Amino acid sequence: MSHLQNKLTKAVTAALAGTVLTLGAASAEAHTMYNTFTTADPSDTDGWVYGGVGNPSYPTASPGWVGTASATTQPFGYSGTAHLNWAAELHSAGSSLEVSKADALARYGVAAEIDTGAGAWQDAGVNGAGIPTANGPTGWKHQTDIGLIMAEETMWVTLNPTVVTGTGYDIQNFGITVFTGMDTNTGSYSHHGAWNCPGCTPAKPYDLDNPFGTAGLSYLTHDGTVDGVDGLTFLALAGQVYSIYLGGAGVGQWSQNVADYSLNISTAPVPIPAAVWLFGSALAGLVGLGKRRNKGNSVPV
Repeated sequence: MSHLQNKLTKAVTAALAGTVLTLGAASAEAHTMYNTFTTADPSDTDGWVYGGVGNPSYPTASPGWVGTASATTQPFGYSGTAHLNWAAELHSAGSSLEVSKADALARYGVAAEIDTGAGAWQDAGVNGAGIPTANGPTGWKHQTDIGLIMAEETMWVTLNPTVVTGTGYDIQNFGITVFTGMDTNTGSYSHHGAWNCPGCTPAKPYDLDNPFGTAGLSYLTHDGTVDGVDGLTFLALAGQVYSIYLGGAGVGQWSQNVADYSLNISTAPVPIPAAVWLFGSALAGLVGLGKRRNKGNSVPV
């Protein structure tokens, strides 16, 4: 290869380095991981999953993970103290998978507790008696489910949650907040308390970094009106872990109206920019031209 061809090849390689090539993508299936910690009362569930592997104050519980290397192996090296319910690894764009109790049973034979409250992400702004609360709508840590998603190549990810019929309150609307990163706080943690509460003092809006007293989380995006039809879509960069905070939004109270949910995760490739294709075509032409010149000329280009 000539010096000119080598320089052009390096230039195209550099241009492609920041672009996902969707051709020849890995064919391995995406997979889910579940925390198996459960409690007798579904309303107690989520906040008790400290540090991702259960609360040692409950020795009769069965903490541990399925879908990871071992029961005590955290997804993606997670080491925070905020509770963690599930994780999903997306191997190639175009794949899809489901986070649900049914999926946990089918994959691992374990009925993971995948549920949330009707107002966990943000409630209806009234108490159990229907009287407006002082702070207005608010979410609550105790019933908010937290999951992790990591993609092995850059791709678009769309999240569509739906309630599992017959498992509790008919949650017809969900809220999801996506944060870049995962909790790195290893200090104290309380699953009690409001979050996503614009009316609180101080305000706790849904675009605030590091909710729940976490560390290492940066707000990326949110949508308070998602369901099985209208999903939340974000661009997942290859190798980056994202934290997903999910719960019912505006259709009930955080402290009650619990139901199982199913989260469909679908993905789509990131198209290669036309400019890159043109650049590659130009390179191919120049390389061919160089070869033709070499064929008729004994002097290297």
